[in-house]
Amino acid sequence: MISPSALSAQASGADHARDAGVSAQGYPEPLPLTQEQQQVEAPPDDSLAAAIVQAYLSNPVLAASRYDLRASDDELGLALAQARATVQLQVAGQYDLTLPGRVTQASRSLTDRLNDPNIERNVLTTSLVADQPLYTGGRVSSAVANARAGIEAGREALRGAEGDMLVNLIAAYSDVRMDSRAVAIRETNVRVLEGMLSEVIARREAGELTRTDIAQAETQMQAAQVQLDAARAQYEASRATFAAIVGREPGNLAPGPTLPGLPRTIDAAFEIAEASNPDLREAMARERAARAQIAAARSEARPTLSFQGVAGTNGQAVPFDRRDHDVTFTGRATLTIPLLAGGRVRSLVAQAQNRESADRLRIEAVRRQMVQTIINAWNQWVTAERNVATQSVQLGAAKVYYEGIFEEYREGLRSTFDVLYAQNSLRETELALLSSQRDSYVAQAYLLRQLGQLEAGRLVEGAATYDPAQYTRKAAGRSGIPWGGVIRAIDRLGAPDGKPQSMISPTAVEPAAIPAPPVFARERPLATTGPAATTNNSEKNIPDE
Repeated sequence: MISPSALSAQASGADHARDAGVSAQGYPEPLPLTQEQQQVEAPPDDSLAAAIVQAYLSNPVLAASRYDLRASDDELGLALAQARATVQLQVAGQYDLTLPGRVTQASRSLTDRLNDPNIERNVLTTSLVADQPLYTGGRVSSAVANARAGIEAGREALRGAEGDMLVNLIAAYSDVRMDSRAVAIRETNVRVLEGMLSEVIARREAGELTRTDIAQAETQMQAAQVQLDAARAQYEASRATFAAIVGREPGNLAPGPTLPGLPRTIDAAFEIAEASNPDLREAMARERAARAQIAAARSEARPTLSFQGVAGTNGQAVPFDRRDHDVTFTGRATLTIPLLAGGRVRSLVAQAQNRESADRLRIEAVRRQMVQTIINAWNQWVTAERNVATQSVQLGAAKVYYEGIFEEYREGLRSTFDVLYAQNSLRETELALLSSQRDSYVAQAYLLRQLGQLEAGRLVEGAATYDPAQYTRKAAGRSGIPWGGVIRAIDRLGAPDGKPQSMISPTAVEPAAIPAPPVFARERPLATTGPAATTNNSEKNIPDE
């Protein structure tokens, strides 16, 4: 039996040896896997703000969406051109050679027949033609309304593309940070297990352990090496994803700042999304464009009035003498009244109404999808925050557990398996905590995307953003005329409306009614308020570095 004084002396010697980095028996000391050892990171030289600014300026998908919007803006210019004057110059030259027959020759004078038995004639005609529509029956006004609705839809589509790009960027940014720290944890774990294996081998040579203990330690170390290789591969994949979005390799990334604009309750999230969700607003704009198409189809049956002025000359081309040419001026007003179209107009109206009905139902489909996505993102955010709080406590307990098991292993009270199990529990807890922190941050970004609040101008203070209105004004002002507004105002007089057809919605008996938000939107989620830790700084923007 060992006396208490001997135990005290042995413990004191063990403490001194651990302070020196070796065991009391002189064996190599496997360092405990602690948070402090694995979280040694290089000073950050890259930030989320810098990545957002660069991706906003250089991402090809986002740039392509801007050009798609410009193409929609050009539709407005095409619509306005229908009410503007067109001017064209026409020049025609004609040469005729006639081989006269007996009747024609008989009618010619003797002198002409003797000079040239054939008849030659050349004519030069020039015309300057100006056409000005005065009234198109609502065709111009409906085309302008359709173009403006299409522009609104295009702008919302651009907002959605920007939000999707930022969600992917924030996810890639978080993945790079998480995976780099995971690699550090795995590397530290391999070093600890190598030290553990060395100690087990030394104790086996001293006769304290068996070859089974060596096999256990070596198996765990080799498994840890496999996990390290997988973690490094995942880290490189995350870096490649980041580079694909931003256009460059990530540096040493700083921690992600607080995302601004997070709602405090899920009801507030629904209210914000109803007013700002880009997908929903795009669907509404598409439906307005479809209504304008109904009006355009009905305008095909309306009369049109136009004015044409022509100034022209007519005379011999060769030899040319301007004084020999006739000059004419013509003015013509034309009223065209459709009487019978063979059912074409009615078919156009029916087609436009059916497409509008489909677009009207798509609004509800998008709304339901939006509500489902918000609930999922909200619950993922709340669940991840709860997991972070729980796993932080779990991590502290796992450290105490590992350190205690390790001390008892030194005293011969625990087996090699106990130490390896405790070490594995600590490592997995640390990795789970990293994953939960990443999931919480990405869920916040995804929620903001659905609320229409994830925009570069909101995230990065002072960032230069794309203004789509500039090109819209340019497209609308091409070849404008001073009296264009008067012509469009006249065209709106008596223009047909875009009244949709009555329809039976899938969830309602009343015709032509958009169903109310579904009941499941108000079912109780995991929480009705956001995590307290993130709501205090929700209005802060990411600083522009």
